[in-house]
Amino acid sequence: MARSLARWATAGTVGPSPRAARRVPAFGGAGDSRRVRPSPVTHRASSSFVAASSATASTGGKGVYDDPRTYELAFGFREFDKEAAFLASLSERIGTGRPPASLLELGAGPAWHSTAVASLCPGAVAVAVDNSAPMLERARERVAESALNERVAVVEGDMTRLDAKACVERAVEMAPRESKQAVARGFDVACVLLGTAAHLVNTEDALACLRAIHDALAPGGVAVLELEHPYDLFDGQLTDAQGDAWDREDVTRGVKVLVEWGREGDAFDVATHVVERTVGFNVLDVATGAPANGYVPAEEVVSCRVFTAPEVDLLARLAGMRVCATYGDMDEDVRLDSEEAHNMLVVLKKDHQ
Repeated sequence: MARSLARWATAGTVGPSPRAARRVPAFGGAGDSRRVRPSPVTHRASSSFVAASSATASTGGKGVYDDPRTYELAFGFREFDKEAAFLASLSERIGTGRPPASLLELGAGPAWHSTAVASLCPGAVAVAVDNSAPMLERARERVAESALNERVAVVEGDMTRLDAKACVERAVEMAPRESKQAVARGFDVACVLLGTAAHLVNTEDALACLRAIHDALAPGGVAVLELEHPYDLFDGQLTDAQGDAWDREDVTRGVKVLVEWGREGDAFDVATHVVERTVGFNVLDVATGAPANGYVPAEEVVSCRVFTAPEVDLLARLAGMRVCATYGDMDEDVRLDSEEAHNMLVVLKKDHQ
């Protein structure tokens, strides 16, 4: 599940390129998501946002991952069908040389990518792992809504203490007879997307996660990590502890979510590259501007580690894998050093058993 928001919006960005101005976490929406201001903002982004945010602090509202409806409203805009096609392409071009017969999604949240890959690839099975009870419930609902109960398993688990063998066995149980043997060798693709790997703030946890991924992968399989772009470490924004805010409207529901991503004064440790980021959601009724019925404001300080590419390379080697490709988005045409790079995609490969 996304506990760090690593994909960044270009909508509303002012300047010659997305990297020229402060980038905004882009789970907020395409087209209907907008910055509250085009320049770096603090928690005083707008009067309505301040009022809602203050209410959150005073009432001790939910954590940001406790209400999947709000989470999906804020971050569910991404084109998951296209992202599934990107994962399938990696499997064919870089991995086993075939479309994925199996996918392991860690920190799966609502299981967006598991259901998208299973829908895209005939016969493919997926195991979606998360440790949040509300998200697990929502993931199971999504699987049922997609009529994928026979091919997508939602499993409670911690990516730092993953039972790789059990995940493979669960995939084999679901696999069609003709692909059971291939699936038994391990997953063709594993993924930790939407910035979830940023919560591996301790090196020991990061290495444990990658070693478990190695054990779960088939020979030739690939793992895809989506991380904050390392540019964020070097442009001064993290040490300046500035924040951003944006909103996204759901016309069908008649509600608008206000998202706070970072707040002035949030701590950043230059030694560990861990930022203690304040994240908040507040859902308003579009017609009245009042808090929307049925939604509870959420605010939480989320620990996020910003990795550099050499760090990931070393961790991968220690886990028995190697970096075989990097991208600046879930798009093979966007290079990591491109002005269009919104995040850092690192593709790891397991060459041998």
